[in-house]
Parts: sequence; C-alpha cells; structure tokens
Amino acid sequence: MTLKNFKRLLFIAITSLPIIACSQTQSGSSSSSDALAYLKGGEGEWVLKIDDMTVNQTNFNKDLKASLISQGATEEQMALYLNNDQFKQYYSEMIIRDALLLKKAEEEKFFDSDEAKSVIDVAVRNMKAQYYLQKLMTDAAKTIPEPTAEQAQAFFEQAKPQIAQMYGITEYNTETAPTISQLYKNAYAQQLVERDITDLKDKAVIERNTAVLGEANILPPQVGDPNATNNAMMPQSNNLLPRTNN
Repeated sequence: MTLKNFKRLLFIAITSLPIIACSQTQSGSSSSSDALAYLKGGEGEWVLKIDDMTVNQTNFNKDLKASLISQGATEEQMALYLNNDQFKQYYSEMIIRDALLLKKAEEEKFFDSDEAKSVIDVAVRNMKAQYYLQKLMTDAAKTIPEPTAEQAQAFFEQAKPQIAQMYGITEYNTETAPTISQLYKNAYAQQLVERDITDLKDKAVIERNTAVLGEANILPPQVGDPNATNNAMMPQSNNLLPRTNN
C-alpha cells in the first residue's frame, strides 16, 4: 500500500477520532478535553506542544500505533509507518488540528447537546463493533492457507477493478503477488467471519416490528459513499467455506 493511499485511509480514521473519544462523564455531560487527556505527558522527549498540552514520545507513538491498528495495518506496515518521518509529521498535524478543534468545541459547549451525545453514542458503538470485527477477520486470515499462484491470479482477475481502485494494482506479477495473496486470504476470512455472524443471528432471539420498520427489502438503501465498502472484494462463490457448528 502506498503512503498516499494509507494517508487517505488514516485521514478517515483520524477525522472520526474526536467523536469517538468524547465520552460522557459521570455527570452526564461530555467534555472535549476528555478526548485529549490520554495524550498528555508520557515518557521520552516531547513531540508536540499545543498551548498547555505537551505530548511526549511514548504517548505519541502509542496513539499513532493505535490509529494504524484501527485501519487494519499489518505488522510490516506498522513498522514502516512508525519509522517514517513524513508520516509522523503528517500524523502530528492531525493531532494539532484535532486538539484545536476540540478546544474550540468545548468553549462553544458543542458536545453538550442531546444530538451531539447521540452521535457520540453511535460512533462509540460502531467503533467498538468494527474494532472487534476487524480483530476477528485478522485472526481468521491467519488460518487461511496461502493460495497457489493459480488461485491468487484467478482471484485477482475476478476482483481486478476493485483491487485497482483500492490499491493501485493493475496486474499480477512477482512484485504484486504477495499483496494479492494477502487480499485473497482477507477475502476468505471475511466470508468466514460473516458466516459466524450468521450463526450468531441464528442462535439469537430476534424480533422485528415490521409495523414500525416496514417490510424487509432485498437490498438496503445506499447511505454515503457506495464505494466505501469492500464487499466487492469477496469471491463470488457462496460455498467457499463451511458454516461453523459451534
């Protein structure tokens, strides 16, 4: 993955961090400063000073690593970006931006409204679920055997438009083969986890009030960017992996 593409993915995560981090206090109100408290101090040399807040090396590196993990970075990618000066400078600018925005929001009591609290609740719920889902997929991908060259190339040809759009890979060769093999494993892992989620739904007691929800449609309406999902990366067979029984 190129630095340009990873910056784009990281920007999406960073722009959502202020909402996710602004949790409600015990008194029921939310404080923007709560979203920054964990950054203050730390050990090592100072990295950033923003008004009265100082961020030292350990906290900066911990925060940067967490952001990389939230984007599904591999160990190799994290090692690359954690030691990339240009990337660290870019990330520091995002922290500065967020800190100043949150300070201004706190002055305006922006997050005290019921609407803001509801948005934060939704963001926290989604972030927790997505983080756990990502961990399940990462663990599942480790159980998928390495594809043969023929399997990886067939997968690439099937998902070529999506791979080209998301990763800039336009052909299968010795240079791109490792990335395509990992995408192959990720796709199968996604299918495995989705089937486990289906199992959870089958075992749960779920009722839907169609008088309120309406009758189910085959496809949900598109909300936001229709290209934001990577479902198109999935192989088109529905019987690639067996359903779990536990």
